Amino acid sequence: MKLSTVVATGIVLSVGFTNAFTPIAILQRPSLLSSSQLNLFGGGNKDGEKKEGGGGGMMNQLTMFKKAQEMAQKKQKIDQELAKESFKGSAADGKVTSDIKFQPSKNPMDPQPNYDAVGFDFDEEWYDSASPEEIGTAVKEALLDGINITNLAISEKYKILGEELQGMTQEN
Repeated sequence: MKLSTVVATGIVLSVGFTNAFTPIAILQRPSLLSSSQLNLFGGGNKDGEKKEGGGGGMMNQLTMFKKAQEMAQKKQKIDQELAKESFKGSAADGKVTSDIKFQPSKNPMDPQPNYDAVGFDFDEEWYDSASPEEIGTAVKEALLDGINITNLAISEKYKILGEELQGMTQEN
């Protein structure tokens, strides 16, 4: 520690400066350290004593961070697989069908996915005899049915991630 003294108009001021590389005396006396400082890398309890089986501390946090990254990568892979699939919805007793594509959210702040209606197929006889209102209602119902079917498929795929995540939290 450097100590500088400044004399200004008859008053003596002492200003202390600390070097970042100066060893701190408290580190030489571990009895003054808290248990969290002593057990930064795991293995201690509140009294600072070593607990059976280790665990805890910074190493546990790093392990959890790595597992979270793995889960995010698995979710991204599932999202990519789902984006390649086309899901079919139907309405009007199968006379109208929709093709829906899943688009995973690209913004983590808005996790809602998007659904693209890639196309609609109509039974020609039904289409020719249906009113515009019936066609509009059937298109809407086919679209919503396709979205529901897409959501069911997504739920099944994400169910695996949920089970893995639950297993992770029970381990710790």
